[in-house]
Amino acid sequence: MSSLELFQSLPSIRALPFRVGIVGGGRVGGALARGLAPQVAWVVARSTERRHQLRQWLEHIPLVGTLSDIATLPEVVILAVPDSALHDVALTLARRYERRLKDILVCHCSGVQTRSILAPVETFGALTGTAHPFTMIPEPDPTWLYGAVWGIEGEKAAMERIEQVVGVLGGTAYHLGDVSPERKALYHLTAVLASNVTTSAIAAAIVSAEGAAVPADLFLPPILRATIENAINAIRRGGTIPRTGPLERGDMESIERHLLALASYPSLLQQYCGYLIAMLSERKYLKPEVQSLLQRYCPLCRHFGQSSP
Repeated sequence: MSSLELFQSLPSIRALPFRVGIVGGGRVGGALARGLAPQVAWVVARSTERRHQLRQWLEHIPLVGTLSDIATLPEVVILAVPDSALHDVALTLARRYERRLKDILVCHCSGVQTRSILAPVETFGALTGTAHPFTMIPEPDPTWLYGAVWGIEGEKAAMERIEQVVGVLGGTAYHLGDVSPERKALYHLTAVLASNVTTSAIAAAIVSAEGAAVPADLFLPPILRATIENAINAIRRGGTIPRTGPLERGDMESIERHLLALASYPSLLQQYCGYLIAMLSERKYLKPEVQSLLQRYCPLCRHFGQSSP
Protein backbone atom coordinates (compact mmCIF):
# COMPACT_ATOMS: atom_id res chain seq x y z
CA MET A 1 0.00 0.00 0.00
CA SER A 2 1.38 3.42 -0.98
CA SER A 3 1.65 6.29 1.51
CA LEU A 4 -1.21 8.08 -0.25
CA GLU A 5 -3.44 4.99 -0.15
CA LEU A 6 -2.63 4.64 3.56
CA PHE A 7 -3.51 8.31 4.11
CA GLN A 8 -6.80 7.98 2.26
CA SER A 9 -7.71 4.81 4.21
CA LEU A 10 -7.39 6.47 7.60
CA PRO A 11 -10.74 6.60 9.43
CA SER A 12 -10.80 10.37 10.06
CA ILE A 13 -10.80 11.20 6.36
CA ARG A 14 -14.15 12.53 5.14
CA ALA A 15 -15.40 14.46 2.16
CA LEU A 16 -15.57 18.24 2.07
CA PRO A 17 -18.95 19.83 1.26
CA PHE A 18 -17.23 22.31 -1.09
CA ARG A 19 -14.57 22.50 -3.78
CA VAL A 20 -11.03 23.84 -3.30
CA GLY A 21 -8.60 25.60 -5.61
CA ILE A 22 -4.90 25.56 -4.78
CA VAL A 23 -2.37 28.16 -5.88
CA GLY A 24 1.11 26.69 -5.55
CA GLY A 25 2.53 23.37 -6.67
CA GLY A 26 5.45 22.98 -4.28
CA ARG A 27 5.75 20.66 -1.30
CA VAL A 28 2.89 22.22 0.68
CA GLY A 29 0.63 22.82 -2.31
CA GLY A 30 1.32 19.35 -3.65
CA ALA A 31 0.60 17.70 -0.30
CA LEU A 32 -2.65 19.65 0.01
CA ALA A 33 -3.72 18.81 -3.53
CA ARG A 34 -3.09 15.11 -3.04
CA GLY A 35 -4.75 15.02 0.37
CA LEU A 36 -7.83 16.91 -0.82
CA ALA A 37 -7.83 15.41 -4.33
CA PRO A 38 -11.52 14.40 -4.55
CA GLN A 39 -12.54 18.02 -3.84
CA VAL A 40 -9.78 19.89 -5.71
CA ALA A 41 -11.14 21.99 -8.59
CA TRP A 42 -7.73 22.98 -9.97
CA VAL A 43 -4.08 23.60 -9.08
CA VAL A 44 -2.02 26.57 -10.28
CA ALA A 45 1.69 25.72 -10.48
CA ARG A 46 3.98 28.05 -12.42
CA SER A 47 6.70 25.45 -12.93
CA THR A 48 6.22 23.01 -15.81
CA GLU A 49 8.33 20.54 -13.87
CA ARG A 50 6.02 20.82 -10.85
CA ARG A 51 2.94 20.30 -13.01
CA HIS A 52 4.53 17.24 -14.58
CA GLN A 53 5.33 15.85 -11.11
CA LEU A 54 1.80 16.49 -9.83
CA ARG A 55 0.22 14.92 -12.91
CA GLN A 56 1.35 11.44 -11.82
CA TRP A 57 -0.87 11.78 -8.73
CA LEU A 58 -3.62 14.12 -9.93
CA GLU A 59 -4.63 12.51 -13.19
CA HIS A 60 -8.04 14.15 -13.61
CA ILE A 61 -7.47 17.53 -11.93
CA PRO A 62 -6.74 20.60 -14.09
CA LEU A 63 -3.14 21.76 -13.61
CA VAL A 64 -2.44 25.21 -15.04
CA GLY A 65 0.42 27.70 -15.03
CA THR A 66 -1.29 30.97 -14.05
CA LEU A 67 -4.49 32.30 -12.53
CA SER A 68 -5.38 33.74 -15.92
CA ASP A 69 -6.13 30.15 -16.96
CA ILE A 70 -8.85 29.91 -14.29
CA ALA A 71 -12.33 31.04 -15.28
CA THR A 72 -14.25 30.36 -12.07
CA LEU A 73 -13.41 30.13 -8.40
CA PRO A 74 -14.51 27.36 -6.03
CA GLU A 75 -15.76 28.13 -2.52
CA VAL A 76 -12.22 27.95 -1.07
CA VAL A 77 -8.92 29.11 -2.57
CA ILE A 78 -5.75 28.12 -0.71
CA LEU A 79 -2.53 30.02 -1.37
CA ALA A 80 0.45 27.72 -0.82
CA VAL A 81 3.07 30.06 -2.26
CA PRO A 82 6.27 31.61 -0.83
CA ASP A 83 5.67 34.42 1.67
CA SER A 84 7.28 36.90 -0.70
CA ALA A 85 4.64 36.13 -3.34
CA LEU A 86 1.53 36.29 -1.15
CA HIS A 87 0.74 39.96 -1.60
CA ASP A 88 1.16 39.81 -5.38
CA VAL A 89 -1.07 36.73 -5.63
CA ALA A 90 -3.73 38.43 -3.51
CA LEU A 91 -3.56 41.49 -5.79
CA THR A 92 -3.85 39.30 -8.88
CA LEU A 93 -6.93 37.58 -7.45
CA ALA A 94 -8.51 40.94 -6.59
CA ARG A 95 -7.85 42.47 -10.01
CA ARG A 96 -8.92 39.43 -12.01
CA TYR A 97 -12.04 38.33 -10.16
CA GLU A 98 -13.19 41.49 -8.34
CA ARG A 99 -16.83 41.02 -7.19
CA ARG A 100 -16.73 37.33 -8.05
CA LEU A 101 -14.67 36.98 -4.85
CA LYS A 102 -17.68 37.72 -2.66
CA ASP A 103 -18.06 35.02 0.04
CA ILE A 104 -15.13 33.03 -1.40
CA LEU A 105 -12.67 31.97 1.31
CA VAL A 106 -9.09 32.92 0.42
CA CYS A 107 -6.69 31.32 2.86
CA HIS A 108 -2.88 31.23 2.96
CA CYS A 109 -0.55 28.67 4.56
CA SER A 110 2.23 30.98 5.76
CA GLY A 111 3.43 30.48 9.29
CA VAL A 112 4.81 34.01 9.65
CA GLN A 113 2.33 36.21 7.76
CA THR A 114 -1.03 37.19 9.26
CA ARG A 115 -4.21 37.31 7.20
CA SER A 116 -3.83 41.07 6.78
CA ILE A 117 -1.66 40.40 3.72
CA LEU A 118 -4.86 39.23 1.99
CA ALA A 119 -6.51 42.64 2.34
CA PRO A 120 -6.81 43.17 -1.46
CA VAL A 121 -9.38 40.36 -1.79
CA GLU A 122 -11.35 41.52 1.26
CA THR A 123 -12.11 44.70 -0.68
CA PHE A 124 -14.35 42.62 -2.95
CA GLY A 125 -16.10 40.70 -0.19
CA ALA A 126 -13.86 37.65 0.12
CA LEU A 127 -13.49 35.91 3.45
CA THR A 128 -9.87 35.56 4.55
CA GLY A 129 -7.95 33.31 6.88
CA THR A 130 -4.71 31.46 7.46
CA ALA A 131 -4.04 27.77 8.03
CA HIS A 132 -0.44 26.84 8.80
CA PRO A 133 0.51 23.18 9.27
CA PHE A 134 2.85 23.15 12.27
CA THR A 135 4.99 20.31 10.93
CA MET A 136 7.71 19.59 8.42
CA ILE A 137 6.71 18.76 4.84
CA PRO A 138 9.87 17.55 3.07
CA GLU A 139 7.97 16.26 0.05
CA PRO A 140 4.51 16.75 -1.54
CA ASP A 141 3.01 13.83 0.37
CA PRO A 142 -0.17 14.30 2.47
CA THR A 143 0.92 11.71 5.03
CA TRP A 144 3.22 14.40 6.46
CA LEU A 145 0.10 16.43 7.29
CA TYR A 146 -1.71 13.67 9.15
CA GLY A 147 -1.70 14.32 12.91
CA ALA A 148 -0.34 17.87 12.57
CA VAL A 149 -1.64 20.81 14.56
CA TRP A 150 -2.61 23.78 12.37
CA GLY A 151 -2.39 27.36 13.60
CA ILE A 152 -5.45 29.05 12.09
CA GLU A 153 -6.85 32.56 12.11
CA GLY A 154 -9.71 34.31 10.42
CA GLU A 155 -13.14 35.78 10.83
CA LYS A 156 -15.85 33.55 12.25
CA ALA A 157 -17.47 32.87 8.88
CA ALA A 158 -14.15 31.57 7.52
CA MET A 159 -13.27 29.35 10.46
CA GLU A 160 -15.81 26.62 9.76
CA ARG A 161 -14.44 25.98 6.28
CA ILE A 162 -10.82 26.11 7.47
CA GLU A 163 -11.57 23.63 10.25
CA GLN A 164 -13.23 21.30 7.76
CA VAL A 165 -10.17 21.36 5.50
CA VAL A 166 -7.85 20.68 8.44
CA GLY A 167 -10.10 17.85 9.64
CA VAL A 168 -10.16 16.13 6.25
CA LEU A 169 -6.35 16.24 6.23
CA GLY A 170 -6.27 14.49 9.59
CA GLY A 171 -5.11 17.54 11.53
CA THR A 172 -6.13 19.50 14.61
CA ALA A 173 -7.05 23.17 14.26
CA TYR A 174 -5.82 25.61 16.92
CA HIS A 175 -7.28 29.13 16.89
CA LEU A 176 -4.51 31.71 17.16
CA GLY A 177 -7.04 34.47 17.74
CA ASP A 178 -6.44 38.06 16.69
CA VAL A 179 -2.69 37.51 16.39
CA SER A 180 -0.25 40.44 16.03
CA PRO A 181 2.60 40.31 13.47
CA GLU A 182 5.11 39.98 16.33
CA ARG A 183 3.26 37.09 17.95
CA LYS A 184 2.83 35.37 14.58
CA ALA A 185 6.58 35.66 13.98
CA LEU A 186 7.29 34.02 17.35
CA TYR A 187 4.75 31.31 16.56
CA HIS A 188 6.64 30.54 13.36
CA LEU A 189 10.01 30.74 15.11
CA THR A 190 8.78 28.04 17.48
CA ALA A 191 8.40 25.69 14.52
CA VAL A 192 11.80 26.68 13.11
CA LEU A 193 13.54 25.96 16.42
CA ALA A 194 11.71 22.66 16.93
CA SER A 195 12.29 21.37 13.40
CA ASN A 196 14.83 23.24 11.28
CA VAL A 197 17.40 23.85 14.02
CA THR A 198 17.00 20.30 15.30
CA THR A 199 17.53 18.94 11.79
CA SER A 200 20.68 21.07 11.44
CA ALA A 201 22.08 19.62 14.67
CA ILE A 202 21.32 16.08 13.48
CA ALA A 203 23.05 16.76 10.16
CA ALA A 204 26.12 17.97 12.11
CA ALA A 205 26.02 14.78 14.19
CA ILE A 206 26.07 12.72 10.97
CA VAL A 207 29.21 14.55 9.80
CA SER A 208 30.82 14.00 13.20
CA ALA A 209 29.96 10.28 13.09
CA GLU A 210 31.60 10.01 9.68
CA GLY A 211 34.75 11.66 11.07
CA ALA A 212 34.71 9.24 14.00
CA ALA A 213 34.31 6.30 11.55
CA VAL A 214 31.18 4.99 13.25
CA PRO A 215 27.95 4.14 11.35
CA ALA A 216 25.45 6.94 11.84
CA ASP A 217 22.56 4.65 10.95
CA LEU A 218 23.45 2.41 13.90
CA PHE A 219 24.45 4.97 16.53
CA LEU A 220 22.16 7.94 15.96
CA PRO A 221 18.57 6.58 15.84
CA PRO A 222 18.54 5.25 19.45
CA ILE A 223 19.96 8.44 20.98
CA LEU A 224 17.66 10.60 18.85
CA ARG A 225 14.61 8.61 19.96
CA ALA A 226 15.68 8.91 23.60
CA THR A 227 16.31 12.64 23.24
CA ILE A 228 12.95 13.34 21.61
CA GLU A 229 11.04 11.17 24.09
CA ASN A 230 12.78 12.92 26.97
CA ALA A 231 11.79 16.32 25.58
CA ILE A 232 8.20 15.31 24.80
CA ASN A 233 7.71 13.87 28.29
CA ALA A 234 9.00 17.10 29.87
CA ILE A 235 6.74 19.24 27.64
CA ARG A 236 3.71 17.18 28.63
CA ARG A 237 4.59 17.54 32.31
CA GLY A 238 5.14 21.26 31.89
CA GLY A 239 8.61 20.99 33.41
CA THR A 240 12.21 21.70 32.44
CA ILE A 241 13.75 19.28 29.96
CA PRO A 242 16.36 17.12 31.77
CA ARG A 243 19.78 17.42 30.11
CA THR A 244 23.00 15.48 30.03
CA GLY A 245 26.44 15.99 28.52
CA PRO A 246 29.75 17.65 29.36
CA LEU A 247 28.35 21.18 29.58
CA GLU A 248 25.83 20.05 32.19
CA ARG A 249 28.59 18.30 34.14
CA GLY A 250 31.03 21.19 33.83
CA ASP A 251 33.43 18.87 32.00
CA MET A 252 35.62 21.44 30.28
CA GLU A 253 38.28 18.85 29.43
CA SER A 254 35.89 16.92 27.18
CA ILE A 255 34.69 20.10 25.48
CA GLU A 256 38.31 21.12 24.85
CA ARG A 257 38.97 17.72 23.28
CA HIS A 258 35.96 18.26 21.01
CA LEU A 259 37.26 21.65 19.92
CA LEU A 260 40.79 20.32 19.28
CA ALA A 261 39.41 17.41 17.22
CA LEU A 262 37.44 19.84 15.06
CA ALA A 263 40.52 21.71 13.86
CA SER A 264 40.30 19.76 10.60
CA TYR A 265 36.55 20.37 10.29
CA PRO A 266 36.15 24.17 10.14
CA SER A 267 32.47 24.10 9.17
CA LEU A 268 31.59 21.64 11.94
CA LEU A 269 33.70 23.67 14.39
CA GLN A 270 31.65 26.76 13.57
CA GLN A 271 28.40 24.83 14.07
CA TYR A 272 29.55 23.35 17.36
CA CYS A 273 30.60 26.76 18.65
CA GLY A 274 27.19 28.11 17.69
CA TYR A 275 25.47 25.33 19.62
CA LEU A 276 27.71 25.93 22.64
CA ILE A 277 26.82 29.63 22.60
CA ALA A 278 23.12 28.76 22.34
CA MET A 279 23.32 26.36 25.28
CA LEU A 280 25.37 28.76 27.38
CA SER A 281 23.05 31.69 26.67
CA GLU A 282 20.41 30.00 28.85
CA ARG A 283 22.68 30.24 31.89
CA LYS A 284 22.60 33.24 34.20
CA TYR A 285 26.23 32.80 35.20
CA LEU A 286 29.16 31.84 32.96
CA LYS A 287 32.22 30.38 34.65
CA PRO A 288 35.48 32.16 33.70
CA GLU A 289 37.10 28.89 32.53
CA VAL A 290 34.22 28.29 30.11
CA GLN A 291 34.52 31.79 28.69
CA SER A 292 38.29 31.41 28.33
CA LEU A 293 37.95 28.06 26.54
CA LEU A 294 35.44 29.38 24.03
CA GLN A 295 37.44 32.50 23.28
CA ARG A 296 40.54 30.40 22.67
CA TYR A 297 39.08 27.89 20.21
CA CYS A 298 35.91 29.31 18.72
CA PRO A 299 36.10 31.98 15.99
CA LEU A 300 32.50 32.90 16.84
CA CYS A 301 33.31 33.34 20.52
CA ARG A 302 36.14 35.85 20.51
CA HIS A 303 34.02 38.40 22.35
CA PHE A 304 31.51 36.02 23.91
CA GLY A 305 30.73 36.92 27.51
CA GLN A 306 32.40 40.32 27.34
CA SER A 307 30.37 43.29 28.50
CA SER A 308 29.69 46.16 26.10
CA PRO A 309 31.37 49.47 27.02
